[in-house]
Amino acid sequence: MGSEMWLCDRSNDPGLLALSSASLELHAELAEELPAVTGIDHGYDMVPYLRCTFAESGYNEARKFMDDRVADGLEAEWLTGEEARSVCDWLSDEVEGACLTSIEPSVDSRLLTKSVLKAAEMGGARLVDGEVVGMDSRLRGNDVGVVLADGSTIEADVVVLAMGPWSKNASGWLGYEIPVEPQKGELLYMYTGGDHPKPPMTMHNMDDGGVIFPRRLSPTILGATKEDGKGYDREPSEYAWEFIIPRVQRLSQRIDRSVVSHQTACLRPMPLDGKPYVGLAPGWENVYIASGHWSEGVHYGPLTGKSIAELITDGETSTDISAIDAGRVEL
Repeated sequence: MGSEMWLCDRSNDPGLLALSSASLELHAELAEELPAVTGIDHGYDMVPYLRCTFAESGYNEARKFMDDRVADGLEAEWLTGEEARSVCDWLSDEVEGACLTSIEPSVDSRLLTKSVLKAAEMGGARLVDGEVVGMDSRLRGNDVGVVLADGSTIEADVVVLAMGPWSKNASGWLGYEIPVEPQKGELLYMYTGGDHPKPPMTMHNMDDGGVIFPRRLSPTILGATKEDGKGYDREPSEYAWEFIIPRVQRLSQRIDRSVVSHQTACLRPMPLDGKPYVGLAPGWENVYIASGHWSEGVHYGPLTGKSIAELITDGETSTDISAIDAGRVEL
């Protein structure tokens, strides 16, 4: 997979943005509780974030981001280019201004996933490795069967479809399509150590994309591409280098002296209207959907998991998730 993503929101939808703080609070709780249970440190770290501008287009977007965060009661500060370079000596002389925040944590998604799985197994969950090819609702009572490619069926009283970019595969099972398409994304990973120190904060090129994203336990990310219409292609490409490197070079000339250790390509589950689908599947009493988080799967993962669990056990959620209700899926 290799798509360890930063926890900063890409959406301007007010309903989705309203859920951001709730999910980040759950991330903070998990950072304290989960390692104590599993013994796995998943790299949670509160990293300062600079949204850098070079021209008017990036300036307007960065200023709007800052104004929106301040309106939400969060801390955000506008810096001139000179002020930004004084707090981050990695920045190039091209940077004319930046919005500085310290509200967005980072994690290593691979380690987080590993830790969550271990905690679930410690609580009695069982991981079954196999290809799901269908659902069978003709079982006794209200049970639903998950049909595997080997011909076996796993019976359950509740099924959660968390299929990411492969969500459309469930269309024939549900009787309608989950409007999620795969979007190819590639990342480069910068070696840090020895003569190659880790950047002190995240730097984001707001004009034409590109981000330098340090993590506490893992290589620094250089990102990221977003390619539609590539289907399920997960092969790393030269295009990623051509797209990413010039954009991060504008942020910092230190990139010229850096060493890229490896490269990954992944698929993001891109929803039709830009928001995830979370909740009871329309037309079903015991099938739930959790998909379409695009590049914000790590960000909204804790809130999604908690909300689905509450819907299954209590029939309602403690947080209003109507903005991402799976009922938006058209029958």
